[in-house]
Amino acid sequence: MNWQLAKPAGPDAAMDTKFLQFPVDRLIDNSITDFDLFAHVGTHVILYSGTGYKWMRSELNGLLNHGYRHLYIRPEDTSKAAIYEKMAKLPELAKTLKPEDRLQKIQDIGATFSRYLFEGDITESTVRKASELATNIVECIQEDRRCIASISGLASHDMYTYLHSIRVAAYATAIALQMGVTDSESLKMIALGGIFHDVGKTAIPLEVINKNGPLLEAEWLLMKSHPAQGLEKIADSCLHQVCREIVVHHHERLNGSGYPHGLTKDSLLPEVQIATLADVFDALTSSRSYQNKRSRFEALDFIRHRLLRTDIAVDPFKALVECLVK
Repeated sequence: MNWQLAKPAGPDAAMDTKFLQFPVDRLIDNSITDFDLFAHVGTHVILYSGTGYKWMRSELNGLLNHGYRHLYIRPEDTSKAAIYEKMAKLPELAKTLKPEDRLQKIQDIGATFSRYLFEGDITESTVRKASELATNIVECIQEDRRCIASISGLASHDMYTYLHSIRVAAYATAIALQMGVTDSESLKMIALGGIFHDVGKTAIPLEVINKNGPLLEAEWLLMKSHPAQGLEKIADSCLHQVCREIVVHHHERLNGSGYPHGLTKDSLLPEVQIATLADVFDALTSSRSYQNKRSRFEALDFIRHRLLRTDIAVDPFKALVECLVK
């Protein structure tokens, strides 16, 4: 991003407040910024656009034509500006990259978005961004569901937390599509559930999430609280009931041994059963602080012999295998 630090001057500017330059040519036609942008006018700094401002090409051209190459953001809005820039690249990816390469880029954008989730609240803007990500995942996988084979579990232990949710969304979408779910809105709900499924972990310290070794009893109880914490965080959002079910029940198991409610198969939505498999499969194929990653074959073999029918439903498992075996 490389934003330059700038200190505005003038009698109405807060002299101890520093701003970061944001190039006007990074603003995208028909996009919405969810952070304030300021402009220098003479010796003053004024608010140019507030949160929720929609940009049009004519206005952007006007700014550039009048010599405004930069506007300014507050340092605390750096994360919002970073995710805005990354999300703005999504439409171009669909035009230029084949599905497997596009999904890799979406992973990177999704990791940035997950960091953004961990730093803030669930707002209308957050859900809008997640919805845009979900739509791009669905469109990518509809074009070629086997592009999920390009997903890599290679990442630092710390990055696993941020990459995991976007990969769960991709795996769950592909599984659902393979099982015959073709309606784009239904697939989008599943993808959104994947994106938000671990949002409750934002209430848990990263040192617990990424602990290198077994969790203490108190830490494990804290970790097990994240589905309920997640449901609480999205309670006031406009997210669909399917997404909410995935958030609160993705750790339930078919035989009732899961948490937080000990539900059995008959009480779990098919979408939840799909997301549960996606969650388990990505966890098994990723390097984590307390385990080495498994190959896809090793992970599928582990699920088949240790988890199938007790924890994991058969039909989603078969669909995942069909997606991965070319």
